[in-house]
Amino acid sequence: MSAPFYTVKDVPAQDFIRGYAEYLKKNNKIKIPEWASIVKTGLGKEISPIDQDWMYVRAAALARKIYVRGHWGVGNLTHMFGSRNDNGKHESGSGKVIRYLLQQLESIKVLKKDNKSLLKKGSRIVTKEGQQDLNRIATQVALAARK
Repeated sequence: MSAPFYTVKDVPAQDFIRGYAEYLKKNNKIKIPEWASIVKTGLGKEISPIDQDWMYVRAAALARKIYVRGHWGVGNLTHMFGSRNDNGKHESGSGKVIRYLLQQLESIKVLKKDNKSLLKKGSRIVTKEGQQDLNRIATQVALAARK
């Protein structure tokens, strides 16, 4: 009998994001820039995040979002990671943070730019290596949750 196999879609989002963020931090996959402690995550925010590991969590959320539904660009992701302010107006998320983390995920070969798509040229998709990596983390998270 073979070992159980889980994909990112089989694991609850919060559990996968937490597990993948821990993996990124433990293995030093993403370089945290100096400006990370003072930057806001969007226009609707007043201060930077309190959690020291927020960039790892955001990178994991970006990787999961692109895995589940590929062909995301920076503009769509800033909208998805934005928030609403007091009067109900939508505020965009930080494009610099998202762009930087997408570049970091591309450097570790989890994501790549898709230049073959006619409509969404330059959007991000998951690489084969990235898919294997994300599914391996999802399997570890699912097996840990079963115990």
